[in-house]
Amino acid sequence: MMQLLCLWIGQLLLMLVASYELLQQLCRRLQAFAHRSYDYWQCDQQQQNNRLLFERTIRELEKLPKHLVLVIGSDERYVNASQVQRIFGYARLVGIPYVSVYDARSPQHGYVDISQFCRQSASNNRIYLWSPQQQKQQKEQNGFNKTINANGRTCTELQVFQIRATDGHALIAQMCRELYVNRGTAEVQTLLAKRELLSEKLDERLNKQLGFPVPEPELGIVFSAVTCTFGLLPWHARFTEFHTHPSGRHFDAQCFAQLLYKYARCEQRWGK
Repeated sequence: MMQLLCLWIGQLLLMLVASYELLQQLCRRLQAFAHRSYDYWQCDQQQQNNRLLFERTIRELEKLPKHLVLVIGSDERYVNASQVQRIFGYARLVGIPYVSVYDARSPQHGYVDISQFCRQSASNNRIYLWSPQQQKQQKEQNGFNKTINANGRTCTELQVFQIRATDGHALIAQMCRELYVNRGTAEVQTLLAKRELLSEKLDERLNKQLGFPVPEPELGIVFSAVTCTFGLLPWHARFTEFHTHPSGRHFDAQCFAQLLYKYARCEQRWGK
């Protein structure tokens, strides 16, 4: 009898926890819907508020990232192309020149393909260019249609990179296979004898394969219920400060500014 009572209490607790999580998720979605509805009807005022917010942020911060990476977890259900483009607009306003997008989801579960709303660079097929004019042509309502950012400088097109799943561990495995096949050559023997030379050569080959002529990302935003990089370029994010934005919560200019403040307060590890 006591065992049945314990099982019944355990089931009841599980049901209460599931109900609480469901209500919490519903509350977040209603909040996000309210924010987005307000942004839609008040886009001009929102644009001005965001510009003032980022102007104040830039004045108060001593450092800003040059390269931002967005990591969308495989469990994320709410980040879509519109959300990604809004973040592009925020990055452009504060003067971040490079943004990388790594989406761990499949095309059947919301994968964001930046080629659908970005223009491919003529010099490098791995680089995409994004500007608010392209978003305006697609009738996206985010209010960013100016050509001057919060720094007061004329903005060029944002350089965007789509990081693929094959750019992570699979690419490392490919490089290791190449080293193994050529293990008898004098070049590989020299690299194996000196670990520093091997590390530098691997970095050089990997970056050449990637085709990303940009600095390593300093700030990463993970959209997921858990803090995980989901196989993001392990050698290319050695000094990146990652911040997790819980799944389902609304992400706006205020959230972006708060992450910039957190990044500015962090001491870069640099191998510590």
